[in-house]
Amino acid sequence: MADNRVKTSRYTWWNFLFKNLFEQYSKASNIYFLVIMIMQMIDGISISDGKPAMLPPMIFVIVTSMLKDGYEDYKRHRDDRQENEENTEVFN
Repeated sequence: MADNRVKTSRYTWWNFLFKNLFEQYSKASNIYFLVIMIMQMIDGISISDGKPAMLPPMIFVIVTSMLKDGYEDYKRHRDDRQENEENTEVFN
């Protein structure tokens, strides 16, 4: 019998962190700020005494994006489960 379940979600509970971080750092803007933060830690070129001043804003942006992506994927899981239950009722 063919499996006709609907699956539109991108993540599972065990791959969310790694997959989402990969997607976050696939964006040019996040890579740019990561490079700037790394350069801030080099004493010879740093104007922040080697402290990564971009770290707190970068963490805030990444965590906020992760929370948004996680919530959206949770809604996809919920909708997929509902759709699959409806399809099971139709075929039984």
